[in-house]
Amino acid sequence: MKQDACENYETAVDLQLALIRIYIGFTFIHHFAEKFGLLGADAYNNVVHYFEGIGYSPSMVIISGIFEFSAFVGFTFGLFTRFAAAGTAFYLIIALFEGRHNLAGFSWVSHVSGIDINGKIQTVYGGWEYPLFWAFICFSFVLTGGRKWSVDQYLRKTNSLILQFLSR
Repeated sequence: MKQDACENYETAVDLQLALIRIYIGFTFIHHFAEKFGLLGADAYNNVVHYFEGIGYSPSMVIISGIFEFSAFVGFTFGLFTRFAAAGTAFYLIIALFEGRHNLAGFSWVSHVSGIDINGKIQTVYGGWEYPLFWAFICFSFVLTGGRKWSVDQYLRKTNSLILQFLSR
C-alpha cells in the first residue's frame, strides 16, 4: 500500500512552509558567498565595482554579505525566523531602492539606460517586481515563524526566556 507523502507530518502546510523557508535560505548562499569573496576574486571585484558605482564603499559589500548570511542561517535553519524574516524583508526593500531597481520599471527583465547615479550615467538592470516579491514572501514568515521543522521549535522548549522570546 502506497503512503501519502505527508502522512508522517502534522500537516501539509508545515511541510510546505518548511520547504519554502529552506529554499529562501539557500538562495542567499550565492549572494553572501559572492560578497565574502568565496566565488573568486573576479566575482568579488565585480560586486565592489557595482557598489562603488551606486555610491557605496567596499565596506558596504561586507555589511551586505553579513545581512545575506544572516538571512541564510535564519531561513535555512529556522533560527529566530520572525526576526530573520523582518530583517531580510527590510534589507530587500533597501536593496530595491539603493540598487535603483525602482527606476528600471516593473519587470525583473527590464533595464533602462541614461540614469544619473551620483553624477555618473549608468544602466539599471532589473525592475522592482522581483526584489519586492521576495521581500513580501520573506516578510510573510513574520506571521508563521519557523514552525515545526526549525531550530525555533526546539528553542521554544528551553528554560531561557530570551531564547523563547527570540524563537516565537
